[in-house]
Amino acid sequence: MEHATVHEIPVCVGPVDAVRAFRLAAESAGWRVVRHEGKRPVHRMALIIPLQQSARTFGILIDDGPLEGAAMQAWSHTPGSAGEITTTEWVLPDVIDHEMWPSFICAWARELPRMPNRWTFGERSRIGYFLPEYGRSRRRLKAWGLDPKVKRIDEIEVDWPPLSIDESE
Repeated sequence: MEHATVHEIPVCVGPVDAVRAFRLAAESAGWRVVRHEGKRPVHRMALIIPLQQSARTFGILIDDGPLEGAAMQAWSHTPGSAGEITTTEWVLPDVIDHEMWPSFICAWARELPRMPNRWTFGERSRIGYFLPEYGRSRRRLKAWGLDPKVKRIDEIEVDWPPLSIDESE
């Protein structure tokens, strides 16, 4: 039985952009991907009462290659009275190539319209300026190889797509 680790990471781009970037990074390496949609329950605070709502999710799964089984699901919801926050859920099986993962994350970030952990002042003000999600996002992406000091996506150094065994000889 395979084990997997699940990570929830808030990002400042929309769910469609996050899934599209994942697909483009995986397809540029020549891997098959499977897309899926669904719904998931999310909580919203109305004054002091938590309300449960459902959010539409977009997801994608790598179907072959060294990162086979890695998946991402993204959704957007309003946690308070204003401002949406996008959350990405990453499922990483223990059997994937963990040496290739940082390069894949950098390739994913390079396909996004902007850095995934760089919220604008206006976005932070609407959502909640001191929420722990911002630091959580920055720390997790840094642990995966994305430099938090990089401000623009064109500054990301990426070695992608990986060379296949035939090309490296």
